[in-house]
This record gives sequence, C-alpha cells and structure tokens, in this order.
Amino acid sequence: MTRHIHIVKVHHLTLSFPTRKNPNPKPVLDDVDFGIRDGEILGLIGNSGCGKTMTSLAIAGLLPENAEITSGSIKFAGKNLLEMSNKERRAMLGKDIGMIFQEPSTALDPLMVIGRQLEEVLTAHKENIQTKEEHHKVIADMLELVGFSNAEEIMGRYPHQLSGGQRQRVLIAGAALLKPRLLICDEPTSSLDTVTTVSILSLLKELCHKLHITILFISHDLSAVRGFCDRVMVMKDGKIVDKDTASDILTNPKNAFTAELLTNARLDTRILGFEPVKVDYTKEPVLTAKDITAGYGRSLFERVKNKDTKDNGIHNVLKGVSLDVYPGEILGLIGGSGSGKTTLIRSLLGLLPHSGTVSIKSNRIGVIFQDPVSCLNPAHTIKWHMLEALNASSRAKEIKGEGTLTERKAKVLSRVIEVLDICGLGEEYLKRRPNELSGGQRQRVAIAMCLIQDPSLIIADEPFSSLDASSSAELLKLMTDINREQHTAFLLITHNIHIVRQIAPRVIVMSNGKICEEGTTADVLNNPQSEACSALLDAERRIHGVIS
Repeated sequence: MTRHIHIVKVHHLTLSFPTRKNPNPKPVLDDVDFGIRDGEILGLIGNSGCGKTMTSLAIAGLLPENAEITSGSIKFAGKNLLEMSNKERRAMLGKDIGMIFQEPSTALDPLMVIGRQLEEVLTAHKENIQTKEEHHKVIADMLELVGFSNAEEIMGRYPHQLSGGQRQRVLIAGAALLKPRLLICDEPTSSLDTVTTVSILSLLKELCHKLHITILFISHDLSAVRGFCDRVMVMKDGKIVDKDTASDILTNPKNAFTAELLTNARLDTRILGFEPVKVDYTKEPVLTAKDITAGYGRSLFERVKNKDTKDNGIHNVLKGVSLDVYPGEILGLIGGSGSGKTTLIRSLLGLLPHSGTVSIKSNRIGVIFQDPVSCLNPAHTIKWHMLEALNASSRAKEIKGEGTLTERKAKVLSRVIEVLDICGLGEEYLKRRPNELSGGQRQRVAIAMCLIQDPSLIIADEPFSSLDASSSAELLKLMTDINREQHTAFLLITHNIHIVRQIAPRVIVMSNGKICEEGTTADVLNNPQSEACSALLDAERRIHGVIS
C-alpha cells in the first residue's frame, strides 16, 4: 500500500448553503486549506458553529444535499474525493474513512439491536471473510475494548435502552471495527463522563499507534486536545486562523482568537460569580420521587438464552431511587455513563413505566434533553419548532394577548426572536432547518424551546455536552439568571463536575442504578465516601487538570 506524507489534503475549500432568495450566502467554509499527515492525530478546535463539523462531513462525503462546494478539492491518499461517484465514496466510508458522530441517535437504527448493527458493519465491507461466530467474537471483543464489561448483554439491547454515553461507545466500536486508515472523531467524548473520556482517549491513541490509524479529532474540550493531539488547528467563522503543534498552540498562542479560546476554556473562572438562590428546604418540594424502580424489556435473544422469567423479561436499570427537588433549588445529579441518570429522568417525566411514586407540584415543567436531534424535526424550520413549543405550553395565550390575528402573530414572533437571541441565535436562524446547524447550535435551539415555555422546574439532561466553553458559560449564566430572578428550580444532570461545584448547592451521585452518595456539594465533592464519586473526581483531575 502506498503511503503519502499527507493522507488527507484539503485545498482551498469553500462551501455554502445557497437558497433561491440568497444564491450567494456567506460561506460556511471559507478557503479552508490544510493537510493531515499519515499516522498523526490532528486536532480541530473552535467555537460552536465555526465550521468544524462541516469540514469533517466534507471529507467523509456526508454533506447535506443543499450544501454547495464552490471551489477547492479534497484528496485522500492522492485521490480527489470530489471527482468520485457516490458509489465510490460510499465504498470508502467505513472501510477507509471511519466516522464517529457527535450525536449517536443519528447513526444508530432504533429498530435494530446493537449486535446486529455492528455485524452489518462487518458484512458490508468484509463479506465471506468471517463466519457468524467469528463476527460475534470480534464485536464482543471490540465492545469490551471500548469499556463494556457486559458486552453480550449490550449486543442484545436497542439504542433507546442505552444511555447517551453508552451509545457513543457503541459508535466508537463500530468505527474501529474495520480499522480504517482515517478516523474522523466529531466531538466523540462530549456525552461521556470523565472516567469514560479518559478511557476512550487512551483507546483511540492506542488504535492510532498499533493499527496506524490517522485521526482527525474535532473537539471543544481543550484539555482533551492538549494531551491527545500531535498538532492542532483553530477555526473561526469558517476559516483556519491558526495551526501549530499541540504544545505550542495551547501553551504559547500567537493568535488573538486562540488566546481567547484558552481563556474561555477555563470555565470555572467564568462562572465563579454565579450565586445560586438561598433555598428554603422546609417548603414543599416541586418534585418528589420515592422508590423508583424502572428498566427495559430484555430482547428475545436474551430471554431465550438466559431462560429467565422471574423478572418478566425486564432488565432493571433503576433500583429504588428517591429524591426531592425544592423550589428555586439547583440540584446536581452526576454519575458515570450508564449509571441510570437518563433512565431516572425518563421515569420522572412519565416516559418510562416504573414502580414507585412521582409527585410534581409545578404545572409547567421544561425539559432539555442530552441529544438535540431527538427533539428536532428535520423537515421543519427553527421557527416552526419554537412555535410548536410555545403552543404546547400554558404561556401561549398570555403571550398572544388581545388584538387582531396579525397583532397576536407579531407578539408571538417577537417573543420567539427574543428567546433565540437570549440563547445566542439571531433572527436569521428562523428559516434554517436542523441539518443546517452545528451540534451546539441545535442544542441552543432545544434550550430555547424549553425556555419559551417559562417553566417552574427545568429538568436538564446534559444540556451543555455539545457546547464549547464560551457558549456553556453564556447559557449557564442565562439559566442561573432565570433561577435567581424567577425562582425556577433545576434538576441538572451533567458530567461536568466544575459546573456542579459552582451552581448546585446539593448534589446526588448515582452508580449502577442507585444513589450511592448525596449531600451538600462541598461535602460530597471534597470528601467523597463512595468509589463511584472518587473515580469521577480522579478522572476529572486527569482530564481537566492541565487547564485549571
């Protein structure tokens, strides 16, 4: 096999999304020019919406249909990818170019168990090379390699039966199965806890060295980039504005924007001024959960294999969980990937059958989900989403008020624009669709859909995992302002212990479907009593210590 100095060469690439009304829009990628050296790990950093994801999709050949490349070329191992047919590009994707997506729900079939989906990856590119039994062993070994101790059980589950972090690990396993020459990682650790992040980064580095896989690593986590990448590029407004070795660019930045990114990455210093409201714990909780036990039905394969009927085919994820959220409180909920956090949220919202009781005092509850794709309809504009969210709430009549139909519509549109602006999205986003936005922008839309309902309690499931530090700080400030000014309570599920330290007076730690520790944030995080909490804190120091 011929080796090239640059396995990928992007040459003066310009890309935009023209429309009938605006045939010459501002480029999303503007004269992007760089190379990825064979065998290296190249980092690509920048704020949300700067063009990182579009760069990766252009290389992989997965751009939206309405994207238009107006100039430039992309070469892989000396071949111009833009001159290839769709069939040739599809043959390369997976076998030569692997992709780990930021949002697992876009890449996993909800109607197919994990084992079958991974088997399809093998059979699509290595037909007749291995038997079904060998396929099974290869898949199980890879799942164990990415951190699953129960690989056989995971193979029999559907995507909705896994946490966001578990789904991301499945994607990483699928991308590595074929040992591609280039692996594009688009925010692969954004939905993972710190323990799993450390493990995944070590795994990716091992794959790079042992299998000679080249990696394009897209991230807004500068601490991960610094210890993981050989070189780093900085992107701003669709342009590459800086590039150098990881150590030089992140310790001695010569570009003003790079220096600003490094400052913003120190998220602690940007939220030290956030003071949570004083909570009266003698008041009636806005949410009370007692002895919640919930799980998912086992697959037919599992039930036949285990011949276990005493649990009626149910795999319990939660085991007797109880908690209270008080008016105006910000309650932090942390735990490793797969600890049961998301299952708990689904149970509290009535989206999953469970035993135990859930009492909700408030009549307006907002929900911010971890994966924005799961709550956005690709066929509709952002304006449609905002109006749907508003009309579903009790605030709709109040905002519309009196007047003619035209006047009421104007009031609603004004409120929609106001909330989008609060979330960092201008009026120009009203006519865009989800596939035209970055992961961070989609999450901001999801948050805006929640905020427009003016909820008394907000349940936020990893709302900032897809956002850069600057955007996270802005949205955290927004949420704490709402907490302080409107006395809105928050149940905040997050992997970011830095955030919990600063804004949550109380914290709950989950492990294996149970609450293993709870108390004031200072007591729990400064003097952990459980192995799960100690492991999270140790991994946090390892992954974030270099920029603290």
